[in-house]
Amino acid sequence: MLVTPPDPRKERQMKSLIYGLAALPLLAGAAFAQQPIPLTSAQMDQITAGHFEEDVSNTSITAVSIFQRPYLTDPTPNGISCANCYLVINSPTISVVAEMLSAP
Repeated sequence: MLVTPPDPRKERQMKSLIYGLAALPLLAGAAFAQQPIPLTSAQMDQITAGHFEEDVSNTSITAVSIFQRPYLTDPTPNGISCANCYLVINSPTISVVAEMLSAP
């Protein structure tokens, strides 16, 4: 029985077809996406951004809190209190605290 080697052009065409079919759902999802809704100036004035992160390891705990205010006079909920922390930095826009944990 004689076996012929596969044609590299047909293999390349088949791979292109499979990649194209695999990408089809991604392209269709992007086509049905809606446009973003524009905000009014009054709505934009009410937006505040914030981030809170707490990192815990077996020897320490570190917490970082960041808030952005639309105006400098606006209050923020930023402020972390910690009685046992060796590092405490509190300001209206950024707070950082760090505590060393005792050995078990």
